[in-house]
Amino acid sequence: RRRAAELREANPMLGHRGCRLAVTYPEICEMQARAVFEAAAEAGQRASSGRPPIAEIMVPLVADMKELELLKKIIEDTAEEVQREHGVKLLYRVGTMIELPRACLQAGVLAQAAEFFSFGTNDLTQTTYGLSRDDAGSFLPEYKANGIVEQDPFVSL
Repeated sequence: RRRAAELREANPMLGHRGCRLAVTYPEICEMQARAVFEAAAEAGQRASSGRPPIAEIMVPLVADMKELELLKKIIEDTAEEVQREHGVKLLYRVGTMIELPRACLQAGVLAQAAEFFSFGTNDLTQTTYGLSRDDAGSFLPEYKANGIVEQDPFVSL
């Protein structure tokens, strides 16, 4: 209970989650990457081709290149360990989910380290509009009625 109270946040949507959690607790990033790479190694050994699948690891909620670089290094180091342990060559890509306005503005910089992007439209809509998708339904009908928005921004871009 004490630990749960310590981790409690006033606004978890903008709090200690995504890559922030992995920066604070790098062992989480390593554990998750290891699970993906070990599964890929096993799948490759079971495949008739003998080749592992191409794993795509997406680092969530990145706002800064340094976050991505730090976590990508942990992921790459973990891949090397698993390759040595299992005697396989893993195929993988590391990317990020663009879900913050700052990440959109930094996309050119982030692309130097990210091998792919995915757009997290729910979080991006919430942070761009400053709306909670869980609470916006209480006033969006009036916004639509007054012509402020044509549609619920969580339904249509």
